[in-house]
Amino acid sequence: MRGKRGLGPSLGAAIIVAVSGCNTAFGPDPIDRNWRVYDGPHVSFFVLPNSFAEQHVARLTEVIEDQYSATVKSLGLSYAGHLHAYAYNSGADAGLPSDYSGRAYPETESFRFVAVPPMGDNLLQIVSHEANHVLIGDGLGRAGTYFMNEGLASAVLSETFHQSGRHFLFPWTRDRRAQLRPLAEVFDNDKWNDVQQQIAYNSSASFLAWLLDAYGPQRLRRIYGVSSRDLAASVSSVYGRSFESLEADWLRFCETWSAEAVTSADR
Repeated sequence: MRGKRGLGPSLGAAIIVAVSGCNTAFGPDPIDRNWRVYDGPHVSFFVLPNSFAEQHVARLTEVIEDQYSATVKSLGLSYAGHLHAYAYNSGADAGLPSDYSGRAYPETESFRFVAVPPMGDNLLQIVSHEANHVLIGDGLGRAGTYFMNEGLASAVLSETFHQSGRHFLFPWTRDRRAQLRPLAEVFDNDKWNDVQQQIAYNSSASFLAWLLDAYGPQRLRRIYGVSSRDLAASVSSVYGRSFESLEADWLRFCETWSAEAVTSADR
């Protein structure tokens, strides 16, 4: 970390193209803020003076530097950009729905999030998830479905500093089996908002984490930008199996999953 610096004019607000899920149409607006900026090799954190985020900026930087490396490796990305992370003291201050939320802006390589105590799994998962939206959006382009956009950002979570990735997703799937919706509903953009949000996000992430572990990134990259209308046919063509048969294998895997057998995204 190279310490604090002043705010440069190139990081002002920018209008960008709207994309789905956690992404939105406008970048962060730092011009009227008294930000303190801490630079790391691949991420700069913009924090408010004496805030919780500033107290823990070293750990936050470690987490995102680790996530950056893990995501680039697990998806085979050629991305080599620099992230800009804006930490707010409350959801209201950030223009976000709660104190446990974030929003990403891939076209400006930036994301905003709320940093409130404690410095635990919830906060680190949110920061990593939003960073992944930027890394994946800039590395692969625009996702074809909400299912892919939101699911993949959690599917590749590194668990170096928290266990909100596979150690959470696979047992969650096993324990919520009766509540799950068929993936045909979850990957349908027209039905995405009809599925309970936690079910939609976590089942998407769990399935994509399993798919990535089982078949690698190259085939997944081929279906990343496919629309929900064409996704089932594309999966069948790319994987040589129906979506339903892959879904059944994923569910069987989660039923017998154990922590000792997990294949972490950053290994």
